[in-house]
Amino acid sequence: MTRRVDQAQARAAFERAIAGTRETFGDFFLARLLGLEITYPGEACEVAFDVADFMFNPQGTVHGGVLATALDISMGHLINRLAGGPGTTLEMKIQYLAPVRAGRVVCRGEALRRGGTWFLRAEARDAEGTLVAFATSTWKLLKRPPATTPDRSA
Repeated sequence: MTRRVDQAQARAAFERAIAGTRETFGDFFLARLLGLEITYPGEACEVAFDVADFMFNPQGTVHGGVLATALDISMGHLINRLAGGPGTTLEMKIQYLAPVRAGRVVCRGEALRRGGTWFLRAEARDAEGTLVAFATSTWKLLKRPPATTPDRSA
């Protein structure tokens, strides 16, 4: 079976991504490309997106890497918000439970344990609320650069 990508939809997504002028939490190229909507209900982070055919693998379902990206972002944005600064993924395990072919996907990240090393989990659900994938991960907070003081010798 040969499938064609909706070129107009893919082009519009790319144009949306390159039109951005910032690369910050919640607004960066990959998030714009995938059409990710990032919100913070309570002590969680939700990353939602509408499925587009340019996200598909050759079998006609959302590629696992797209789901992994959204799950990872839900946890990374959460740690940035709760810890007041970014972290980095040390490891992540994902289990895929069902294919996604259409509709909206919502990934919800939550903290299991906070500290210098954080443990997080995230779930991905389709438009019907079916659990399609989940992830667990270990994160390390990144050290912030020391504050600079102005050079007063001049």
